[in-house]
Amino acid sequence: SDGIEALLSWAKDHPAAVIRNKAARIRSDLSELTARRKADDAQREAEQRVAKLKAELEQTQETLRAVEAGGRPTAPAPTGTKRSKEQLGAIRTWARANGHQVADKGNPAKAVLDAYDAAHRTTNLAAAS
Repeated sequence: SDGIEALLSWAKDHPAAVIRNKAARIRSDLSELTARRKADDAQREAEQRVAKLKAELEQTQETLRAVEAGGRPTAPAPTGTKRSKEQLGAIRTWARANGHQVADKGNPAKAVLDAYDAAHRTTNLAAAS
């Protein structure tokens, strides 16, 4: 970076206009790239937060439906039991928000299901205390 900055400083003060113009274009391009990277990072962070909040909302809505139906809130299904499409969707959303790679359809990998169950078991236990 220091070498590039020294080169751009040299070019900025060069007697040839073509060299000065190249240095100005490079600085402008670097500025645009920096701004774009910041915007992309902010967008990715916002998308991850939205995915995480959607997963939490889906889980809370599922709990609310169970309570409204006269039941008790249920703990996440143990691995190996059949889960509804809604539960699998919530798990996929949660997994993506927490850095797991999952397909758009089908059952998530056992490791993802275990991680989801562990995370929600901790949440449910904390809420019960």
